[in-house]
Amino acid sequence: MLTEKVKVLIASVMAVVITVGIARFAYTPMIPEMMSGVGLNNALAGMLATANYAGYFSGALLISFIRSSGLKIWLYKAGLLGAVLTTGLMGCTSQEWLWYLLRFLSGLSSSAGVLIGAGLLMSWLLRQGHKPELGIFFSGLGIGIVMTALLAEMIRLRFSWDQQWMIYGFSALILLLPVWWWSPDYRRCLPASAAAPTYEARRISPFMLLLQLAYFCAGVGYVVTATFLVAIAEASPLLEGRGWLIWLVTGIAAAPACWLWDLLVRRQGDWLALLLAYLLNAASVLLLLMTTGLAGVMLSAIIYGVSFIGIVSMTLAMVGRLYPENPSRPMGRLTFGYGIAQMLAPMIVGYLAQSEGSYQSGLLITLVVIIVGAVLLVGAWLVQQQGMEPDDTAQSSVDVLDYEGRCGRPVATRRDSASGTEFS
Repeated sequence: MLTEKVKVLIASVMAVVITVGIARFAYTPMIPEMMSGVGLNNALAGMLATANYAGYFSGALLISFIRSSGLKIWLYKAGLLGAVLTTGLMGCTSQEWLWYLLRFLSGLSSSAGVLIGAGLLMSWLLRQGHKPELGIFFSGLGIGIVMTALLAEMIRLRFSWDQQWMIYGFSALILLLPVWWWSPDYRRCLPASAAAPTYEARRISPFMLLLQLAYFCAGVGYVVTATFLVAIAEASPLLEGRGWLIWLVTGIAAAPACWLWDLLVRRQGDWLALLLAYLLNAASVLLLLMTTGLAGVMLSAIIYGVSFIGIVSMTLAMVGRLYPENPSRPMGRLTFGYGIAQMLAPMIVGYLAQSEGSYQSGLLITLVVIIVGAVLLVGAWLVQQQGMEPDDTAQSSVDVLDYEGRCGRPVATRRDSASGTEFS
């Protein structure tokens, strides 16, 4: 018999698989299928990807201004349905303007699934007295990559490009069932609207500014590799035809990594774990710069999968613990900068690759940006340690009595995000 916590976690992970793993990542293996099946060219493929990132960016911006819990819950459900529909409908048209619209709406669905979903889960965990960790939640990103890579290899020779899109959409619909059955009634655990949080008054504090800039740099590190890893592999004579395998390895590495990062956070705290993730992300780009052999690219993919998922999960979980009154708002603000990076970086690196015939310059710029992000992260850490941004226990404590009885039991545990210490 599954416990309520296990059911809620499974539902949350499946929501990420639907809204990002399929709605977003299915597009990566579908690009060559659409190129051969309907004449999609590289320029249009890149612009469709930008449309998806623009949707995610717009969703993050919208979410950062929403304080109504009821509206967030409604948007979360709409995002789940939107991910299923926008995926399947990609195979029902060959009109470019509809593709743009569908990819944009898919990006909106992804932001709802990740940002609102993470905020709702964080709130539920806090109110139920569980450890406020999101590692398992973000494992859905890696699981989604694995699913799309395996499914792509299974269906690409048997079905046309449009049928493949519909298969992805049907798969998302099947996964929606446990989400619908096992998600808790978040309305019982959340106030009608979030009280004005401490974060609202400090949204441009030195701490948040440094953290936002560092997360922007992490966004560059994530999107450049996510966009061009398979292309870099396929461009090498030694790796031609193995792009899907490298993408699969990336997902396999990412799926369990979140749990390992959570364990490290418990032992060393958020900041040391985050800094290590940034440095590993830089190492993955350095490997792509130094080698084109199978072993080197595979190792780069593994390190990338482990590191990017850790940066996302730990950063969003940390701000969720810092500002538990309305965690989706600071998550949305951080993702605003992350979304800008997702729109700008691929265009710049793609332009350099087109003009120079190589990804070397783009990868070098990416490496420098990630290192700058690590320095900014250390700066945010020092600012918090100096007391310019108080920790969650002093700044954003939850009124336990206010929630007692709404969710069955009060908050039993709080966690200091800077030190990893738990308080009873």
